Amino acid sequence: MSPIASIFKFGLKFGVKSGLESGGLESGSAPRREAELLICCATSVATPERTARLREIVDGGVDWPLAAHMALIQAVMPLVYRYLTSELADVLPADAAVSLRRAFHGNTLRNLHLARELVRLTALLERGGVEPLALKGPALAATAYGAIAMRQFTDLDLLVRKSEVARAVEILHNEGYAPHAGCGLADLGRPGAYEIAMAQAGRLIEIDLHWRLIPPYFPFMLDGEELWRRAVRVAIEGGSVRTLAPADNLLYLCVHGAKHGWQVLGGICDLAELIRASSHASSQTSSETSSIDWDELSARAEQAGARRALGLGMLLAHQLLGAAVPAGVLEAARREPAVIHAARSFIGYVSDPRDDGPGFYQRWSVPLRVIAKPGARLRYLGARALLPSADDREFLRLPPLLHPLYYLLRPVRVALKEGPAALRRLVRSAPWPAGHSSR
Repeated sequence: MSPIASIFKFGLKFGVKSGLESGGLESGSAPRREAELLICCATSVATPERTARLREIVDGGVDWPLAAHMALIQAVMPLVYRYLTSELADVLPADAAVSLRRAFHGNTLRNLHLARELVRLTALLERGGVEPLALKGPALAATAYGAIAMRQFTDLDLLVRKSEVARAVEILHNEGYAPHAGCGLADLGRPGAYEIAMAQAGRLIEIDLHWRLIPPYFPFMLDGEELWRRAVRVAIEGGSVRTLAPADNLLYLCVHGAKHGWQVLGGICDLAELIRASSHASSQTSSETSSIDWDELSARAEQAGARRALGLGMLLAHQLLGAAVPAGVLEAARREPAVIHAARSFIGYVSDPRDDGPGFYQRWSVPLRVIAKPGARLRYLGARALLPSADDREFLRLPPLLHPLYYLLRPVRVALKEGPAALRRLVRSAPWPAGHSSR
């Protein structure tokens, strides 16, 4: 069964219609051919079924510039390039091959540069008494994909203990990194803050220095000293860095993706590839086993309040990319109507993605659906709509005495940014009297 066909099967079984509608799937409308091509290619392991379906797609006609563009914005370009050039080189048009090759090599050079800087800075921090954990970026590329070049990323993320943030900022400052406007050590005491964004002038390298994995208003408890106890070391570009253990990483990526409303297919690839890499790493016999204790992971997700977030990520990784997720984890996810609705939203978007990412509905409804408790949902909405961010402080720089005005500025900026999209969706969904049109 082709990947898109499995999506339709998913829709029929769980009440999801096939095709695209704003915020969901509508019967009678097929996904873009280029979107199906991306989903077929979005894996590090080629299969005869995927390759056969890809040949059918190519034979039916593909808008190659659009496909290459979609691969970039969906953060799966390296996987698409490798799959097409290794399995379909005989039917791939020359201009499409050149375009993808240039993008791939450009991404590779940038990734190598960032990876070497990550190794260098990590060593400096460790010598300075800070124990950083590398998040996403080069560490995830090496852990999940087995190659720095096979993942798209644009910055570096480091997790340190809150008590080590000031020292880490000092060390990074000595290397030419400075906090973005609106960011600084004062963020340690600001409600809702969990990271400081820093950049090195002239080198286009940005670092997000975290002291929490997730904003405190997103009600998932993923932090704690046990993250450092379970951390693993991964070799990168002649050095090594510490990163989250596979199970911790999987849970973090599920919550991180849900926090953003699952905006790119590449995030689902991260889950599928991390599961695959964990399985291969511990295979001792002809039957495949996993280094991830799924029962323990499910219990940890329950304890952290992340049961729905884990279920959504695992359901999408299995449904879209065939990830080897245990049946019990999938069945638990399928019993959650909120998870099914959130999955439908992402599948609708990835069937025809837009340049500016998912719409208002997906970006706000997916995070809300993975929060189980009504009170926690209200607190999340209030914090996201009212707590000033670094962007707000950068947008309008006020003297310290006037900082309380940011609490008035924040809802105005949110309304200006999200209001038009919310209004358009409301107009589209409103029932209209007979003889009237919403147009």
